[in-house]
Amino acid sequence: MSVQAFYKDTSGNIAILFALAFTAVVAVAGLSVDFQRSVSAEQNIQAALDSASLAGAKALQDANTTDADAKLYAQTLFAENIKMSNEHLSCPAPNVVIDRQSGTVTADVTCALPTTVGGLFSVEKVEVHQTSSSSIQISNLDLALMLDVSGSMSGDKIADLKVAAKDAVDILITPYTGDRVRIAFNTYSTSVNAGKYAEAVKGPAYDKTSPTRNCVTERSGLAKFNDDAPAYGKYLTEIVTSMGNKPLWCPSSSIEPLTNDAEHLKTEIDKLSASGWTAGHLGVAWAWYLISPDWDDIWPAASKPRNYGEKDTVKAVILMTDGAFNTYYESGQGNSDKQSKKLCKQMKDEGVIVYAVAFQAPKAGKKVLKKCASSPDYFYDAKNGQELQDAYSDIASQLMNLRITN
Repeated sequence: MSVQAFYKDTSGNIAILFALAFTAVVAVAGLSVDFQRSVSAEQNIQAALDSASLAGAKALQDANTTDADAKLYAQTLFAENIKMSNEHLSCPAPNVVIDRQSGTVTADVTCALPTTVGGLFSVEKVEVHQTSSSSIQISNLDLALMLDVSGSMSGDKIADLKVAAKDAVDILITPYTGDRVRIAFNTYSTSVNAGKYAEAVKGPAYDKTSPTRNCVTERSGLAKFNDDAPAYGKYLTEIVTSMGNKPLWCPSSSIEPLTNDAEHLKTEIDKLSASGWTAGHLGVAWAWYLISPDWDDIWPAASKPRNYGEKDTVKAVILMTDGAFNTYYESGQGNSDKQSKKLCKQMKDEGVIVYAVAFQAPKAGKKVLKKCASSPDYFYDAKNGQELQDAYSDIASQLMNLRITN
């Protein structure tokens, strides 16, 4: 065959073109399969990483968990999830970075996925890189419970209060919270029993020989409606007769500064007994004093309140009464209702969250508590013991609510 004839011979072109087209179709189909597999792999890896970073963030709730523990927990969970979701993926342990300040755990990993057809084109595997970040809002909590132990609380009422208050303690203080969550409480009736702190808060007026030496009533002067520390001109007083001519006496129970010792708190709550009248403004004031950083020299070192505005810190009080606030001492400062409202306003201005619980209380008692509460949603009207328990449990759950985001 001549050269010219060779160039004119087209008898095999169709076969060659078909072969080329077929190869291209197979390649496209194969690469499409590999692409779909990589998309599925990305989803599997992302889901496993999300679970891992979220698990690591949740682990930070436990005050006893180290960074190494949280990292290992996240990596182990990732490996288990990847193994179950895609047996073809080859993934190393993800890189896990923990930022305790923000409560954030970030995990990233690069996995290898073998190709099915890519090998024909010298593409043996596809690398897939994914990242996930989860954060959990871990807040410090200083909480004070104001507990009404006036005479009207006797019998079933005081028993119901003990159960409700102890339930709140159990919800808030767990083996995982460490010293992040601390609770204090004060009791009040005709006055407040300052107990072993009486001398420090009454200053020169403290009389060791007085039968009412531990009783304290309201402050007057510059500190009458604020949380300034006891000092000259700002000490707490002991007025022996109220404006209703009710004689001064102390409740048998005293005050408990901030602590994370749940068993101690519950033991002291179990000792509560009811007697006396209702000087509600004293209860409000002392709930504030217990979480006020200005009072840190009064309380033991472990009970020193955190500063106002401290990062990731919540300060809150739960006010409670079953009656009208009917006892006060300094007439020039207004009655117990008026003094309570002024104290509540000042407390809220400092960023303290105020919850309020009325327990079978009359209209007057409810009115002042509603005014004190930080919002209408923070006021509870408990009509029986079960509703009282529900109120305390709901408040405690709100305070423990941790925001988790991916």
